Amino acid sequence: MGYPGKFYCPRMNSMNKPTYAAICTHSPTKPVLIFVSSRRQTRLTALDLIQFAASDEHPRQFLNMPEEAFQMVLSQVTDQNLRHTLQFGIGLHHAGLNDKDRSLAEELFANNKIQALLYSLSFIS
Repeated sequence: MGYPGKFYCPRMNSMNKPTYAAICTHSPTKPVLIFVSSRRQTRLTALDLIQFAASDEHPRQFLNMPEEAFQMVLSQVTDQNLRHTLQFGIGLHHAGLNDKDRSLAEELFANNKIQALLYSLSFIS
């Protein structure tokens, strides 16, 4: 699917609602790996997904953990943005995270504790 737009930020933002709709339609309960172009975009996209889920009155629909176990996991996270998004079942994966936070996000995603993982393509290069 193509997205028109001359400027980077508005074009990236225009992709978030269709991404949320695609998750709800094609993978409402299965893991979703979302590739984005930068670490900043991982955070912005995650925040939009949280907002869309909240507007559907299901803000924690991507989280699959009991509260007690989840609080223990959150206590291990050092990055504030990752801590915030994990509360809604969305993980971040980019070069700005320390190895422990990155591994924790990977583990939670691999074990279906969180449903979505936003992965920065800039991490690959």
